[in-house]
Order: sequence, then structure tokens, then C-alpha cells
Amino acid sequence: MSWRALRAVEDAVSSNQFAFDLGGPQPAPATDILYFALLPDEPAATQALAIAERDFADQAADGFVYRPDRLHVSVDKRWQGRGLPDFAVADALRQGARIGVPPVEIRLDRLVSNGNGRDRPRALTTRDTAPGFSALVRQIGALKRPLAAIPHMTLYRNDRVAPEIRVSEPVSRVARELVLIHARKGTGSAKILARWPLLPAR
Repeated sequence: MSWRALRAVEDAVSSNQFAFDLGGPQPAPATDILYFALLPDEPAATQALAIAERDFADQAADGFVYRPDRLHVSVDKRWQGRGLPDFAVADALRQGARIGVPPVEIRLDRLVSNGNGRDRPRALTTRDTAPGFSALVRQIGALKRPLAAIPHMTLYRNDRVAPEIRVSEPVSRVARELVLIHARKGTGSAKILARWPLLPAR
């Protein structure tokens, strides 16, 4: 075989190998989520993370504990999908600017497992409805009907259900600000797009 023929064979093998290397499974595309939330202050976040780390170890959980900047009490999801359209952001900004509720008292005293299958997030919550939180959720969602909403704060991800546990020292705080967050599920990134103060009734 001439050197030109040998070089052609080598190039073909190299080309096939290159194509093979690129043909493996690609990471799943990120999912964009837009939602309103209440953020914990530093003492509440510190307390919640201490509870999370202790429970994570006690349950021999197979997942990860959220970073302090990921902790939040969800109020209302406005969008979820591939990409974040401008109209969804504009609509959420308009709705947030209309909010007129006083600061919201949050008290979380139980650990529960949510989700289904092998996706079982562990959250701090309560069995009691929170009137101030309910009023906020109702106004954000422009709901006309009465609503009894129960707040929760996800602490970590797990692959199985863990028992409900009452927390000896509840995580309590008064939320004085509503935020709009754009998160990219699958990347761990989240960005605050806007903030609105919760003002006492005049």
C-alpha cells in the first residue's frame, strides 16, 4: 500500500473516531422557571440550613442540600418551559407592581417529603394556613375565590420519601419583600429580576 493510500485510511479512521466521540448523549436542556417568592433573612436561612443538614444526615439522603441563596418560600409560578418569553416577564412585572399587602409572617415547623417517584424534595412547612401568606398568594394570582395557602421552603433533594418530623424550634420570620426570580432548572442558576416592598396597610 502506498503512503498516500495509508494516509487516506488513517484519515478515515480518525474522522470516524471523531464523529463517534461527538455522538454521545448530550446534557438535557435547561428548563426556565419564572416565579414569585419570599426570601429568608440571614438568621432564618442559617437556621433552615442547620435543620436541612441534620435531617439530610439522619435520613441518609442521596441528593444535595440547597445553597443559602436558593432558599425561598414559593408564592406563585408564572412560567415554566424552554426559554423565557418577554410577555411572561412583562405580565409578571405588571402583577408584582400591583401588590398591596402588608408584611407576611411565616412560621415553618414541620419537615415533609414532596414530589413523586425518585424525585422527593424535602421541605419545611406547617399544617396551619397563614392568613397573610394566603392574602398574598390570592392577590398575586388575581383569585376571586377564598384561599387557604400553606407556605413551604424546599431544603434539599432526595430520591425517596422520609417521615414527617415536627421541628423543635420553628423557623419564623416576617417577610417584608416580594421578589420575582428567573431560575434555570438543571444549571443551578437563579436571578432576581425585581423586588417589591410589602407595605403595612394605611
